[in-house]
Amino acid sequence: MSESERRQHIKRLLEGDRVWCAYALADLDPAEAERCIWLTNKEGVVLIYKGFDPAVLFAHGEPDMLHLLFDQVPSDNYLYTLKESSRKMLDPNLEPVFEARMWRMFLDRDKFPSLSITGVERLGPDDLSAIQQLYGRYSDQPDAFQERQLAMGPFFGIRENGEIISIAGVHIVSPWASVAAIGNVFTRPDRRGQGLATQTSAAVVEAVLEDGIDTIVLNVAMDNEPAIRCYENLGFTTHCDYYEGSGYFNLAQLS
Repeated sequence: MSESERRQHIKRLLEGDRVWCAYALADLDPAEAERCIWLTNKEGVVLIYKGFDPAVLFAHGEPDMLHLLFDQVPSDNYLYTLKESSRKMLDPNLEPVFEARMWRMFLDRDKFPSLSITGVERLGPDDLSAIQQLYGRYSDQPDAFQERQLAMGPFFGIRENGEIISIAGVHIVSPWASVAAIGNVFTRPDRRGQGLATQTSAAVVEAVLEDGIDTIVLNVAMDNEPAIRCYENLGFTTHCDYYEGSGYFNLAQLS
């Protein structure tokens, strides 16, 4: 199989569930090639994404096929995004440091409301310092923010006395794959419960829709009920549950 045929095979597998595989589809973009290690067989695909430290481990496909692929993953520390079947498969070889149960949600664009968005401004690379200052003060800050995301897609914020008090943005935007993931959503604790996250998130969704992106997803912790309500009010629907965590995998000895 040529490299072009291999990429087409991977794309076919990922396209089978665009919502679950949204991040991986974006990572299949040739521009991300140097950050990705792809393992694949007839009905399974495993991605080791090196754009974070530690790398992110993602899997999609038939369990029997994934078991064979996991045997090829080097033992190391990883962030991981895994459905329950894959997570249980790795359990004997996993030493988790952190783990959370998550929902993957997707936008039903027919349910996206017409909102009067006020007091929200678009943010960019010049706002990096102010964004880092906001995130850096609190232990529940977003854990996947990267500077390059500011240039990748829309970020919107609300300021008070010159300081950003609420923000929403993206994890990924890929015109190549026509997918986007809303993320880096945060409101200063003393301003929560006032609908600010709804305003900033709605502005991001609106901008992404205007760019013609087909599939828009987000991740939210199962126990974060205020955030889930916010996203549901914006037209997002639960697609699947999964495990998000970090830890050491001794995959070479998987049996």
